[in-house]
Amino acid sequence: MRVLDKELVHVLKMLITEHQFSSQGEIIEALKEKGYSDINQSKVSRILHNLGAVRTRNARKELKYALPQEFQTPSIDSSLATLITEVDYNDCLVIIKTTPAAAQIVARLMDSLGRSSGILGCVGGDDTIFLTPTRESSVEKLYELITDLIHIQE
Repeated sequence: MRVLDKELVHVLKMLITEHQFSSQGEIIEALKEKGYSDINQSKVSRILHNLGAVRTRNARKELKYALPQEFQTPSIDSSLATLITEVDYNDCLVIIKTTPAAAQIVARLMDSLGRSSGILGCVGGDDTIFLTPTRESSVEKLYELITDLIHIQE
């Protein structure tokens, strides 16, 4: 997946999470306001399909788009791909963003990988995890390990 497409998917996820859209046309307009002037209905439809987005009824019985994570409670049986929304790193840490309330579950799994996998330590909040590599490893290697583990496609 190209960097631009990754950014588009991230922005689309954020928009669906923060706003209530009843049509793909509304989503396209919101994306255009965010600077995606070349966006079209078929691309939005394909991304929504790949994300597993569905139209569900809200409290007012209106059909609105929602992502699967918005109506699922994470459990130990949930796949990593459904719990993790983003992985990034800086000079010191690998940061994992998860669906709400899933960070502790994912952090426990990361802790279980241990030092032999290059993980010195792990701190998990509600939806964010900080991982630090061992001396023998690097942030880049740890990032690659995590993305390989959850099968993020570049």
